[in-house]
Amino acid sequence: MKKMIILLGLLPSLAAWSQSDLPGRFKNKVKARAEQRVDEGMDKAIDKTEEEITKKPKAKNKKNGEVEETETGDQGGKKAGDTGNSTDKDLKVYSRFDFVPGERLLFAEDFSQDVVGEFPLKWFTNNQGEVVSLGGQNGQWMRMFPGGHYVSPGLRKLSENYTIEFDLLLHYKSDEGYPFPNVYFKLMELPAGKDAMKDYFFALAGSKEVVLNIGPAMEESSYAYLTSSVNESEQFASAEKKLPRLDRFFSKPIHVAVWVQKQRLRLWINDEKIFDIPQVVPVQSNFNHLAYKVESSIYEEHQIGMYVTNVKIAEGAPDTRSKLLTEGKFSTTGIRFDVNSATIKPESSGVLAEIAKVLNENPAVKVKIIGHTDSDGDAAKNLELSRRRAQSVKTTLAQHFKIDASRMETDGLGETKPVADNSSGEGKSQNRRVEFIKQ
Repeated sequence: MKKMIILLGLLPSLAAWSQSDLPGRFKNKVKARAEQRVDEGMDKAIDKTEEEITKKPKAKNKKNGEVEETETGDQGGKKAGDTGNSTDKDLKVYSRFDFVPGERLLFAEDFSQDVVGEFPLKWFTNNQGEVVSLGGQNGQWMRMFPGGHYVSPGLRKLSENYTIEFDLLLHYKSDEGYPFPNVYFKLMELPAGKDAMKDYFFALAGSKEVVLNIGPAMEESSYAYLTSSVNESEQFASAEKKLPRLDRFFSKPIHVAVWVQKQRLRLWINDEKIFDIPQVVPVQSNFNHLAYKVESSIYEEHQIGMYVTNVKIAEGAPDTRSKLLTEGKFSTTGIRFDVNSATIKPESSGVLAEIAKVLNENPAVKVKIIGHTDSDGDAAKNLELSRRRAQSVKTTLAQHFKIDASRMETDGLGETKPVADNSSGEGKSQNRRVEFIKQ
């Protein structure tokens, strides 16, 4: 990391002061000292924030004789202050969030398989990058640097109906007032059979892409700009929308969710629906890579940070009504929890609202809510965790969505009923699920 020396000022020689200027200079000196004390206080506060963002969690988890430096997935046990019946206040903030993630998980990346301090093994870049742990945040993140392009491994073939999600964290520590670099998210169709980065920079004419440009601003309105193109010269569609000042999102995750249905694209940032455009995805697209790009910046590396994690792509939003009422069973990975906790994440609101709607429209239906975990950590603790998560879902449906608690019973099966291989990120994500069984 580069270091920056800030020259605060030079004190003029006392010998150069004239007698007539002493009152004015005395006044200026008092003002300057007061401002210096304020600056010192601000610097201490900023330094503390920087330490929290960059330090690694101290907790370690032993498994198979190895020591993992960060906590990922489901690892059993109970966090301090976690009652197991959490109805997370942030769910109220996401009350308008009607995004429902797809049913079949195609791609999941939380960088838990990668070594902290190294670049993610399966990704590609033209720049530097590294996997990091962030103080106060769960799991591991990929740090991106200004001027960098970051391309995912190849994706499975996507259908006409799929969802994409990821968490983005922006870190800012400077009072210099320079613009924060724009961050781009790209859904791309690259020629098959070549190196991904070579394809990315030298894509053949006719390659298609959809690009989200997030322009965070500290002093003025931020914006989101969505473009779609079918080749280098032909733009298919574009849209722009001003956002609330994103400075309130700095140093805490921004959840981005995308829902594609044929040519229609809907996009949310946290609970706000930013775009709903009926014709923005190029016809007959065959997207096979995700990519992130960060604009160049004159800031030093330690002054800003851009991080991404929890990338998920899933195919086809589930038909909650049909599965629960007709098939008698509905399983979802869309109800998310904090790591090692029964606290429900706010982005689960859309799925919970769909379930509540079905139950409210069918008051005679009773359900059993069953929690499941992946196999990370102790089996007995995972069993306890799955039961607390099921209870948390019941409490949330009762308190937030007014479902009669007597219509719901709960249970947890821990890691005992996997639906996918726990050796991969995608498999673990599929196993962390909640089932609703019609009684």
